[in-house]
Amino acid sequence: MNVRISLLIITVVLSLYLASFARAAEPMPYTGEALAKLHEAQERYRAPKELTGDDDSKVRGYIDRQRKVFAAAGFDYERSMKRIINDIQFDRYVVNKTTIELNALARELLRLHVKSGINPVKYLGRDFGQLLIDFRDLIRSNMKKYGGC
Repeated sequence: MNVRISLLIITVVLSLYLASFARAAEPMPYTGEALAKLHEAQERYRAPKELTGDDDSKVRGYIDRQRKVFAAAGFDYERSMKRIINDIQFDRYVVNKTTIELNALARELLRLHVKSGINPVKYLGRDFGQLLIDFRDLIRSNMKKYGGC
């Protein structure tokens, strides 16, 4: 009897756990509600004042934290970043608070990789790492073409 109850409890807990990951498989929509969920998750997983360790551990720690924050909000970090980067590159998004914040997060990730010299592919999926490199190249090209601010 106790074994059945234990199995039932384990099954319920496991199904709830997996359901939260299924929900987190989607990119973050560009809505105020989604941004509020992200802010709530950021409050739960406060970032340290300064990343510690060598460059490699700083990059890994930053990415791991962002994955946790986005998953807690119900979104997939890499898919959210890929979506905003693609939309920025092809000018396919409406400017609002959410797109501005996602743009800033994508640029922060890019800045961290450029500053550390760590290849983005090391801790990100190959396609996302390459997209980040292409995004960096586009920004550099635009800086040469139009100047910086």
